[in-house]
Amino acid sequence: MKIQDVRLYLIDDQVGGKSDDWRTEATVANPMSEFEAYGEQRSSWMGPGNDPFAIEITADDGTTGIAVNSAGGPPACEVINGHFRQFIEGSDAFDRRKIWEQMYRSQLPYGQRGVSMIALSAVDLALWDLAGNLTGQPVYNLLGGKVKSEVPCYLTAHESILDRVSDEQFFGLKLAAPYGPADGYAEGLARTESMVASARDAIGDERDLMLDCYMAWDKEFTVRAADRLRGYDIKWFEDALHPECVDQYADIRERVGPIQLAAGNMEFGHKAFHQLLHNGAADILQPDLRWTGGLTEVQRIAEMAKPYGVPVVPHAPSIYSYHYAIANPNAPYAEFLGVFEGDRLTAPDTPVVGEPEPVDGYVELDDAPGFGVDLDRDRLLPYSV
Repeated sequence: MKIQDVRLYLIDDQVGGKSDDWRTEATVANPMSEFEAYGEQRSSWMGPGNDPFAIEITADDGTTGIAVNSAGGPPACEVINGHFRQFIEGSDAFDRRKIWEQMYRSQLPYGQRGVSMIALSAVDLALWDLAGNLTGQPVYNLLGGKVKSEVPCYLTAHESILDRVSDEQFFGLKLAAPYGPADGYAEGLARTESMVASARDAIGDERDLMLDCYMAWDKEFTVRAADRLRGYDIKWFEDALHPECVDQYADIRERVGPIQLAAGNMEFGHKAFHQLLHNGAADILQPDLRWTGGLTEVQRIAEMAKPYGVPVVPHAPSIYSYHYAIANPNAPYAEFLGVFEGDRLTAPDTPVVGEPEPVDGYVELDDAPGFGVDLDRDRLLPYSV
């Protein structure tokens, strides 16, 4: 079965949308926090490479495979349209590894990270969806079948909605950290401890508590925060340092224990994750299937991590994360990021129809072929150069 066509779409943000989205309305510490004009909200400095897009791949018989990416936008669409298309159209629909290698090797002179890998990831996910639709099998069966009947989830939220999420039935709560070195070490640490104390009081002692630092901390702040927060039973600090700070992560890993270090949100490709594993720099790997190279590459990362006893927990909630987690024994749980639509906690707005949400903290997957979701066609804007 040959691939006939590749179509690309941008997302109309004037259609749909959910209220009370703390990701755009609340302060979250970030790599730009030290710059006063850009420190409070991530949307103030993010560019078109952070915009979502969708891809649809069609086989000769009219069967389609789709994927939606949370980032990449027009730059990723142009990589696919102007470069990767030649490796996709006319190829066998099941030659995912060959197509992956051709895309990866061809972008080595200008890519290897960021937009080009985000583009590659979207193609790879759409090819997995296409294979499932052609065979009538859910993607988790193509991965070897379920190793668990449902996927336990932790909830990612913000202190601004702590009172609204504290009773939600997830096994753990991860808070986006609003404070860091940019606030001054003394103030940043004090405000972080106050937030953590409130969170622990709100959720009790039986549930896990984690912090997403979003590359806003440094070595000193991370070590001092671990010291300050030892009495609150923190499970992990996520992405405390900038990407590729392998030596720094390895240096502080034992010093912050028993708090674990989770890393990999902004890493691309298996080589970066091999460095984290080889240097003992992370307790938990968190590749994003939509960015780091798709499901094909995250499978490699998972197999690489297994001998080290390091779990590979996918970054961000998505149908791709759920299929991966339900089929992999070293992915014990997945993430669910919550925003509010009125009084209902729900997933962030995406142009996807049919994505399941957790019930009492667990996601169940049915046996629909592919990833079991479709595109919200009313949200799509055909991409043009």
